[in-house]
Amino acid sequence: MDLMAMHDLAVRAAREGGRIALASLGSPVYQQWKDTRDLLVGSVPPIQDQICAILRAERPDDVIYAEEGAGDPPPAEGIVWIVDPLDGSLNYYQGIPHFAISIALRVDDIYEIGVVYDPCRNELFHAVRGKFARLNDEPINVQLVAEGETAYDKAFVGTDWPGGMLQRQQSLNIATVLATQCITLNAMGSPALGFCYVACGRLHAYYHTTLQLWDVAAAAVILSEGGGVLTNIVGNSWRHSDGGYIATNGVIHGWLVRTTKAVLGRST
Repeated sequence: MDLMAMHDLAVRAAREGGRIALASLGSPVYQQWKDTRDLLVGSVPPIQDQICAILRAERPDDVIYAEEGAGDPPPAEGIVWIVDPLDGSLNYYQGIPHFAISIALRVDDIYEIGVVYDPCRNELFHAVRGKFARLNDEPINVQLVAEGETAYDKAFVGTDWPGGMLQRQQSLNIATVLATQCITLNAMGSPALGFCYVACGRLHAYYHTTLQLWDVAAAAVILSEGGGVLTNIVGNSWRHSDGGYIATNGVIHGWLVRTTKAVLGRST
């Protein structure tokens, strides 16, 4: 299997999805609420259709697991493309230029390739397991600004707000604690870009209490190859998360996990 050829295919598909997204920015066609604060923008399904068409043209026998219309989780074995046609739908709908196209490749339950493309900045985050993580053509790594308690004081942390009221309150409770200890806490609007910003050192941590596989699959490869750490919301394997995730530079991971476990333990 030629992983570099498949990487290049994912890049082409992501860039084309980004081109369509930019052309449609400000023209949502329609809006449909899939769930509480979970918005489907009418101009997004054509983005997904084009991405899938590009992948199928060269890989007709592979499974594609895409957000819009996704059914049961894909099989663990075999070749699976995991596609989020537009991560950051609320930003996109409001015309806020912070969203991304996300494509991952999983082979026999191993995540091999991750591509996250921000068309507004023409920033391509991409990685191949065991080979590289890059922003456009430059290698990226997490930023290790300090050690010990001073690392918390200097930490830039990102998050986003879940739709459900219980999950949102839990996330706000975590934010209340973190905001008293880190230098700043930012709501990003795009979890995939939040992970990638950790991978390239713009953030030192990102957490979310309610995500889906398509939100994290591609960015997980990029984060890992950039030297970051990804777990579920209480510090266990991210592969078995029920929706909560923590991505960090590694130095402050324990601090963040202790915070989330303490807060969630009080609220459940």
